[in-house]
Amino acid sequence: MSKIIVFGGSGGLGKLVAPLLQEKYGNVLLLSSSDVDITNAHDVSDFFDKADGFDVVINLSGFNYDSMLHKIFEKKDTIDGINRVVDVNVRGTINILAGCLPAMRIKKEGRIILFSSVVADNPLFGTGVYSGVKAFIEHISTACAKENAKHGVTCNAIQLGYFDGGMLHRIPSAVQGMIKETVPMKRWGTIEELFSTINYIIDTPYLTGAVIPINGGI
Repeated sequence: MSKIIVFGGSGGLGKLVAPLLQEKYGNVLLLSSSDVDITNAHDVSDFFDKADGFDVVINLSGFNYDSMLHKIFEKKDTIDGINRVVDVNVRGTINILAGCLPAMRIKKEGRIILFSSVVADNPLFGTGVYSGVKAFIEHISTACAKENAKHGVTCNAIQLGYFDGGMLHRIPSAVQGMIKETVPMKRWGTIEELFSTINYIIDTPYLTGAVIPINGGI
């Protein structure tokens, strides 16, 4: 498992975990939305057609826009934001799976790692759409695992809690304090802990179709 691609690797958690992946595996390609628009099926298809296959595909791409459901139509910005949430998290995930699976199935080997969130099980006020798309990611991960297990391809999802990086830093500090109080360990997850979870999935070929919560006990 030496050739790794990380979508959403240019910022947030992707940028922080990349050096650890690089140190262990040595061949890590980081992509941002400016490199490949994952919401565009043709862009993703063309990218994988031209690529020489990947052993591990990690999708850390994400987009969040909070809104109470009854207020979505009140502003154009809100409508656009919610559409972007669906496009990146749902359409983007589908496109990446459709793009990477054919080569993996031919090779009879591959790891796919998707990312969900604790709000998939515990939606907060205003996160209805975001929690829904994260639940979608967990279910499509399980479906992908069942469809491809006999071809040597595994697919798992990591259900993230609150980590020291990524979208957490966009939350006001006062709200961060309230969130931390809901975490039994009373701290944020570390990048090293995230890396160890990714590494566990890569190194465990019998693990597939799992949703692994890493959330400090939430």
